[in-house]
Amino acid sequence: MAKDIRTQLQTLVSKLYEVREEFYQVAFGQSADQVLGPPASEQQLQSFERSLGYQLPPSYRQMLLLHDGWKAMEDEADLLSIAQRREEEIRDRVASFKRMMREGEDPYNPNNLLVVAGADTTFVVYLDIDTRRADGEMDIVEYTYEEGELARHKDMLAYLKSNYEEVREWIKEEKGADAGPDSDAK
Repeated sequence: MAKDIRTQLQTLVSKLYEVREEFYQVAFGQSADQVLGPPASEQQLQSFERSLGYQLPPSYRQMLLLHDGWKAMEDEADLLSIAQRREEEIRDRVASFKRMMREGEDPYNPNNLLVVAGADTTFVVYLDIDTRRADGEMDIVEYTYEEGELARHKDMLAYLKSNYEEVREWIKEEKGADAGPDSDAK
């Protein structure tokens, strides 16, 4: 099963990387400046899981075994690498997010794990540990400080697929593919 997840992730990451590059070319005439990280080692992942006190969901774990991090995956937010989590600005962002969630109206388990974050963005993506299922997967939640929960996905594959489809729509909009006869005319 892990091999199947890994194959699906490889394909999806490649497609998402390419479509993000296409969007940046169409919209801004430049590269997306995204960088896929090298694979994490099994030893790094086991150490990380020990520090968390729980096992990572299989699809997210396989993602890190493929690419331990993805700079500029969500514009100014990165899929965090294990090493990035030790950087002061990311530790500050994680602490700030947890503090805000504890003080806010949204229920939040402090054992949730931020997987996408940036030092200068209010957009984050986290694993919702309270949704852990028998297969080890957890919901992946897209969240902004201003709007709260934006979307919820059943696993890393669903999150990446949704991201891919969203970027494809952006490209259509930029190219004017949705333009057609006046929609007000009946």
